[in-house]
Amino acid sequence: MAERDASEFFAGRGFGNPIGFGDCACVLVVDLICGFTDPAMPLGSDLGREIDRTNELLSGVRALHMPVFFTSVAYEDEDLAATSIWGRKQVGLRSLRAGSPAVELDARLDRAAGETVIRKKFASAFFATTLTSHLTSLRIDTVIIAGCTTSGCVRASAVDALQHGYRPIVVKDAVGDRWPQSHVQSLFDLEQKYADVMTVTAVLGSLRTQVQAG
Repeated sequence: MAERDASEFFAGRGFGNPIGFGDCACVLVVDLICGFTDPAMPLGSDLGREIDRTNELLSGVRALHMPVFFTSVAYEDEDLAATSIWGRKQVGLRSLRAGSPAVELDARLDRAAGETVIRKKFASAFFATTLTSHLTSLRIDTVIIAGCTTSGCVRASAVDALQHGYRPIVVKDAVGDRWPQSHVQSLFDLEQKYADVMTVTAVLGSLRTQVQAG
C-alpha cells in the first residue's frame, strides 16, 4: 500500500487527528549519547544531521524560556543484571556502562548549564524515572520530543507521554534511527495513533505564535 493510500485509509477511520499544543510545553531530548550517535558503537548510527536540528530546536525554545530535559541510558551493576530481559534481546546494551564515554551526551549537543539529564534503564523516558515528577512540578502538559531512536526510545517515550496525559509532539527532522525504513514507519505510526509529528520549523512557529497570542 502506498503512503498516500495508507494515510487515506487511516484518515477514513478517524486516525491521525491533531492533538495540538497545550498551555505549557517542554522539550525532551531522548538518548543523544555517544553510544547511539557514534556509528562505531554497537547501538550507534550517524545522527549528525539530527543533532544539528535538535540544537536549532533547543535554541528556539530557550528563547521562549521553556524547560529542556535530556535522557541517557546507563547501567551501574557489574554483571549488567539491570538490563533484564531487554539485555537478552539486544546485547548492545552491554556497551552502556555507567562512567563510560558511551553514556555521555554527544559533545555536539547544545546542553545549557543546569538542564536536567534523566538516567533511565529501559526504552521509555517515563519508565522508573523522575521525569513525571519534574513535569508535574512545572505543570507541563505538552512534551516535544527529539532524539533517538525513532522506532525505539522515542516511540516508547511518545506513547508513554500520551498514556500519562501529556500531549506528545515528535519533531520528525530532529529524531533519527539506525535504519531508514524503521524511522519512516515509526513516524507514520506515531502520527496516526499517538502523537503530532512536526518539523523543527513548524514546532517553533507554533510556539512563537502561541506566546505572542498569550
